[in-house]
Amino acid sequence: MKLLRSLLSALSMTMASTRLASFAGAIALIPTAALADYTLQPGDTLEVSVPGIPDFRQRLLIGVDGEVNLALVGAVQVSGLSIQQAQEIIAGSLASKQYQRGTADGREVTHLIQTDQVFVSLAEYRPIYVNGDVAKPGEYIFRPGMTVRQAVAVAGGYSAAQVRIANPLMEAADFRSEYKALWAQFATEQARIWRLRTELGEEVEHVKNVPVPEALAERLKQTATAHIEARLSDSEKDKELLRRAVEETNLQLGLLSEKKKKDEEGSQADADDYESVRTLFQKGLAPTTRLSEARRAVLMSSTQLLDTIVQASNIERQRGEYVRQMNKIDSERQIAALGELQEAYMNLAQISARLEGTAQKLALTGQAQSTLLIAAGRPEITVHRKREQGAETLPGSEDLGLAPGDVVEVVLPKVDFSGAVASSPRASGMPN
Repeated sequence: MKLLRSLLSALSMTMASTRLASFAGAIALIPTAALADYTLQPGDTLEVSVPGIPDFRQRLLIGVDGEVNLALVGAVQVSGLSIQQAQEIIAGSLASKQYQRGTADGREVTHLIQTDQVFVSLAEYRPIYVNGDVAKPGEYIFRPGMTVRQAVAVAGGYSAAQVRIANPLMEAADFRSEYKALWAQFATEQARIWRLRTELGEEVEHVKNVPVPEALAERLKQTATAHIEARLSDSEKDKELLRRAVEETNLQLGLLSEKKKKDEEGSQADADDYESVRTLFQKGLAPTTRLSEARRAVLMSSTQLLDTIVQASNIERQRGEYVRQMNKIDSERQIAALGELQEAYMNLAQISARLEGTAQKLALTGQAQSTLLIAAGRPEITVHRKREQGAETLPGSEDLGLAPGDVVEVVLPKVDFSGAVASSPRASGMPN
């Protein structure tokens, strides 16, 4: 039993080191300096996992009090810490804790959590808020590298209700913003479809000639390529982990086979000895105590042999499960990719329909758009940001980079468009 526990412990450490490599590959997509300098705040979401315990995976939202509710521990204060500091505190809190989980055959297995087996990652940043003259003010998910321009696009573009009431031609600005945002979504879904079809083994070229900025198109292509490499790498790591597990079980089975052989020899020797003593006892040449000792030896050796057989059977079953999981990795990845591909095609069809409708609206208002923009001027943008030293107000621009938790206020200047309407090429032809 001690040998089996030692081997299983080594297998658990191998799984932990493999998951650590996977975790390092995932955070490599985020700039190292930005990740190291980032300070956790209420609204951020952490993910805590222990690779050696598949059932132990928690997504923890940092509350207004700066705490997360960690299983087996309770409340842990993480607000104001870096991700590395949170990793150390959470790992230290879980160290030496015992986690019980049920197995498929109804047994309960107890895992002792080690400090170096606990991994903490930033699953989701706290949201940003867009307010003011946008089509859909509200809370939005923050993405690293997000700018004010992108936040406004996510919020539906600029939309000044009071100007729209005074002059319907102002809707052209909203249509243009929506049109560009839809093309960005279209390009994103096309990149997603290219990635999925490539993962499924198809030879396809990346879609070109989509009317989006060249930098965005290149970034989408790079992200899709990196996604493919990461998923394939993750699959290979899972396979390697299972191959090592199979090798470990093969080693255990080899040791148990040798032990079984010795146990059988010992059991047979004890049985022969018992028969010899029993014959002597029947002839009155051996005492009762000697017969009892021989019988006890036979029972003990038989029990030990049975225990070895049961251990070998359990490990053989576990080995079969490892082999089955290894064979399922590729098929499950293909099934997931096909489901995601179907969803992407549906999204692309919806975006195409919205693009067609928006293009028709732009065709009706396009002739007055240039005059409208000249008259309206540029929007006034203010960004409110919370720092450790206190709140800060930044005079924003459309290219200003945002941080998690920022509040973006957009104000469009209210102007008189009567002159713009009068000078519009279509003004004389507009119906009364």
